[in-house]
Amino acid sequence: MPGPNLLIGNGEVLAGAIVRDGGFGGTKAYPYTIQEARDRLRDGIAGIAEALDRLPDAAKPRGEGTGLVTVHPAFLAKTQMPAGVFRRAGLRAVGSRPTMVTPNNDARVSAPDGPQPAADLYITGTSEAFRQLGSMLMSDSTAKTHQEEFCRLEAVRCLDPSDRLVRLEGQESQVPIEVVLHGDSGDTALLDSFEAYASSCGVQLGRKKLLGVPGLVFMPGMAPRADLAKFASFTALRAVRRLPTLRLNRPVIRQRLTVQAPALPDADAVDSSLKVVVFDGGLGARDFSRWCEEFVPAELGATHADYLSHGTEVTSALLFGAVEHDATTLPRPYFDVLHYRALGLNDEADVDLYDCMRRIDAVLQAGDIDFANLSLGPRLAIDDGQPHAWTAMLDGHLAQGRTLMTVAAGNDGGLAAGMGRIQPPADAVNALSVGACDSREFMWNRAGYSCYGPGRSPGLVKPDGLAFGGTEQQPLVLLNPLAGGLTGVQGTSFAAPLALRAAAAARAVSATPLSATTLRALMIHRAERAAGHDARDVGWGRFPESPDELLTSGDNEVCVIYQGHIEAGGTMRIGIPVPPVALGVGLTIKATFCFASPVDPADPINYTRHGLTVVFRPRGEGSASPFFSTGNYNTEQDLRSDAYKWETVLHRSLNFAADQLLDACFDVDHGAREHGLKVDNSDVPPLPYVLIATVSTQKGEPIYQSIMQKYRALAPIQLRERVQLRGR
Repeated sequence: MPGPNLLIGNGEVLAGAIVRDGGFGGTKAYPYTIQEARDRLRDGIAGIAEALDRLPDAAKPRGEGTGLVTVHPAFLAKTQMPAGVFRRAGLRAVGSRPTMVTPNNDARVSAPDGPQPAADLYITGTSEAFRQLGSMLMSDSTAKTHQEEFCRLEAVRCLDPSDRLVRLEGQESQVPIEVVLHGDSGDTALLDSFEAYASSCGVQLGRKKLLGVPGLVFMPGMAPRADLAKFASFTALRAVRRLPTLRLNRPVIRQRLTVQAPALPDADAVDSSLKVVVFDGGLGARDFSRWCEEFVPAELGATHADYLSHGTEVTSALLFGAVEHDATTLPRPYFDVLHYRALGLNDEADVDLYDCMRRIDAVLQAGDIDFANLSLGPRLAIDDGQPHAWTAMLDGHLAQGRTLMTVAAGNDGGLAAGMGRIQPPADAVNALSVGACDSREFMWNRAGYSCYGPGRSPGLVKPDGLAFGGTEQQPLVLLNPLAGGLTGVQGTSFAAPLALRAAAAARAVSATPLSATTLRALMIHRAERAAGHDARDVGWGRFPESPDELLTSGDNEVCVIYQGHIEAGGTMRIGIPVPPVALGVGLTIKATFCFASPVDPADPINYTRHGLTVVFRPRGEGSASPFFSTGNYNTEQDLRSDAYKWETVLHRSLNFAADQLLDACFDVDHGAREHGLKVDNSDVPPLPYVLIATVSTQKGEPIYQSIMQKYRALAPIQLRERVQLRGR
């Protein structure tokens, strides 16, 4: 009996680099003349220098201070971002954050009304350097290119202590804090001066626990509330915020009153070569030892029963999935699991979570993990303007595209006033963040507890999608030997490993290599979302539950995987297989581009260093049609010029009449930047990208075989021996 139609795994044979003639951009109109810029900016620049002079030397390492420079909304693209004038004055940009401004003037023909997305740049230097900047502003002999950069600025002002204090409401006299410092973790002089100044303010810092990422240093501490403003005067500080508590779902264990728990399978994993890791609270029993090994740090020998129960249920979801109501034996695992205990009783006494984070960081340092799941983290909503240590750490490890990691979105979705947004590190652009839906059936929605989006931009569509996480009325049933059998649970903690199980299972059964980025793209590509679903709630949709849904196609469609590389500054033309069908047949093209990117944590508005500009050409060269957007969002981020291209995921489905498609293709440009600025493309390595493209008929006409006959260079993926899929 013939098996189901399999995905096409070598779509890159339809792709090739193309060379375009260099174009010339038009002259951009400036919102302000140089005289207007002088009138608007001189007092702010002078104010920074004067405020810096008034600070004690202990509060300004190397005699430097920081100002906030607001870039006009029309000049956020990397080619327009001002930089040269600051370097000329002896200043340097150390980071950025998003902001909203209503410009006094806007030279654009179709300028939006009201507040618009803009960028605040953190500019650092001595008072003498800021005075030099002021002199350049006022001098007629300043080079025209530098004068034009002044004309792109909306405002300049001093960075006050109040700008650095974030979410520190409360009445307690001693506040547990997390500090974010502009600098390098190896800069001993900076850290020594910071520690000395903190001590003079009565602040105790956990310097031994610091985490360094490019451009930023994070560390925990304890500060007297009365001295927070004085402490926040230290000029290299970016943010001082309250330490979050741990988010670890502790579900109610419900007794299963019907049938006896299913038996464990008597079989090894389908592919024991995969390295699949869980970071969680540990395992309290040896029942899973055939497929799971636990690693316990010496300091975590003492733990809590709730931690063990949570870790056991997360691991059970990954190994066996949701337990079906009529199951007598659990399914054979697709892979083995390495469970790293990441927290214990010591972490409850030391509430900063940095020990937990550093344990995870140390395991990820090895870089040899295929799949990983994280269902714990800080309990706080993401902040668009201030990066988080957990997110920066994970994105740094995942930037190579070697590991597919699922991260639970958090369980505070019922909180009001935006506090129910996704929680770090579910905002990591290189991870697959997973929320929970309320049903496995045809009709489903976001579970009420599941944290919602949007993420920041880039990373606007977060969570990436949902998996069933259980509800009080319909709990997710898992095997938990610690509880004596089956338990009913709810939480994004369990939705995340269920999503990872489907992706890792696809790798386990496929003999054709499928990269972590390919599987991330496939999960998003195959996610289902009804017309009434809001992307803020469901991301790209509900994820598939099995490898069958990921790797097979119906007769009315063909799904092609393209795995390739694009040179920085280069263009790739990627052909789309169009079936030979009769006139009048309706076709749907669904496409998902995905890549992993290094990040600039200090520049959340310019977070990703790589981007793709994609043009759809339905009839080949000379034609062009809009295709991608970031979802059905209607937020201020959508108004931001140049935003989509820096997203690590582009996904869309559009309908066409067959006669509209002839030599259909995507032309893809690879752009690179660093800290939002232009880079030398010759220094940038080629970007590994993945495209998943599905062509289907709208009324179910069969096309799979006709496409395979027309495009003979294409070939289906191969499965491991003795593996059979049921199809979609």
